[in-house]
Amino acid sequence: MIRDLSKNIVFEALITKKETKEIPALQYYVVSSEVLHKITALSTTDGFAAVAKMPSPSSLSGKQRILLLDRISDPGNLGTLLRSCLALGWDGVFFTHQTVDPFNDKALRASKGAIFSLPFSWGDGAAFIQKERLHAYVADLEGKALSEMQIERPFVLILSNEGEGVSRWTEKIAQKICIPMQNGVDSLNVAASGAIFLYMMRL
Repeated sequence: MIRDLSKNIVFEALITKKETKEIPALQYYVVSSEVLHKITALSTTDGFAAVAKMPSPSSLSGKQRILLLDRISDPGNLGTLLRSCLALGWDGVFFTHQTVDPFNDKALRASKGAIFSLPFSWGDGAAFIQKERLHAYVADLEGKALSEMQIERPFVLILSNEGEGVSRWTEKIAQKICIPMQNGVDSLNVAASGAIFLYMMRL
């Protein structure tokens, strides 16, 4: 992740076990394995840690395909969704305030740093959708099959909390969509279902 991010940003600091200048940074520190373990909180590391300036939120006005993450609580799921969003060419991500921090260390590792390349914002989901006049679609087991839907742009795809399901505010402003599944399977992991939605709705 650090090598990939170094193609677009200069790190505030690079911390390594061996001296290297191949990755741009304003400051360099060589430390022991024990110190690197303490910094990263990982049992094994690839020998690098870095300090980067956090990207700032930006306007999503005028974007055509936006992923809205509502109360997603697992950082691994959130990171996977961000990575999929970037890989499939979506235009940005909106986080509700109850969603886990995308700069959480687990979310960063799962996303491979995608948050540094995706326009993002956060706030009240309903207010954002109404202000931007977006067509809204929410993933819900009771929804209409995605294959039967005519997706209208500009639009927002809402993915909700893994355990609690969709928020009440979505019922008034969003159409429910689902991925048909075999009998006996009640749901998919939000990262897995989200990746399918992101792929099918990307055009």
